[in-house]
Amino acid sequence: MKRIILALSILGLTFAACNSTQSSMKTSASLGGTWQLNYITGQRITFDGLYPNKKPTITFDLKENKVSGNNSCNQYFGALNIDGNKINFKDSKMGMTMMVCQGQGENVYMKTLEKIDSYSISEDGKTLNFVMGDIAMMRFEKVITNAHNSKNSLDWQGTYKGIIPCADCEGIETEIVLNKDLTYAIKTKYLGKGDGKVFEEKGSFVWDKSGNNISLEGLKGRPSRFKVGENRLIQLDLEGKAISGVLAEKYVLTK
Repeated sequence: MKRIILALSILGLTFAACNSTQSSMKTSASLGGTWQLNYITGQRITFDGLYPNKKPTITFDLKENKVSGNNSCNQYFGALNIDGNKINFKDSKMGMTMMVCQGQGENVYMKTLEKIDSYSISEDGKTLNFVMGDIAMMRFEKVITNAHNSKNSLDWQGTYKGIIPCADCEGIETEIVLNKDLTYAIKTKYLGKGDGKVFEEKGSFVWDKSGNNISLEGLKGRPSRFKVGENRLIQLDLEGKAISGVLAEKYVLTK
């Protein structure tokens, strides 16, 4: 009789351990993808006051074991440290782009992120809570990207080159590098004008809601929006619309 009870006890413990492991795997798997912040605790300024133009996002790449996102101004990226529902951003060795930002939203987001030690996901998989101790500090909603678009279907990273039409020169020799961490580098040279100086700028870029167009943040006084195609970037006008006319095909950079 004692042997039977002992065997049943061992079987019960094994079953519970299996359930716990499966639950942990299910939780971490549902963490994958992109989430957008919709609540952050402990601030006197309203949420919309902290983030009037763009809400922070966070993306979990479970295959590469990496985390990245946008803190409402700059891109950030680092290692993903999770163990079950435990999560640690302090040891992620976060890197970040260095654009000058207005307001306190960026600092509030990054400092709060460092305090997080666990997470939970709602049963429907649409809400992510970041927790410190037993206090929910941040809440995110899942960004659903079911449709195929340039962002999730194309190998868009790389170097694009071409000569863009110019009103008062022979053309603008342009090179744009798009990186996986959503940063860019652009080089331009005005042909047949001046001393042939090459102008270089760096920054971060963002995708629009369609996932087909990008905006190079930080560029002023010139077009900064591009449609992303198969191995090419198509420059858009200042309003983000397609350029038409006989020179339209000239506004294309290729890999």
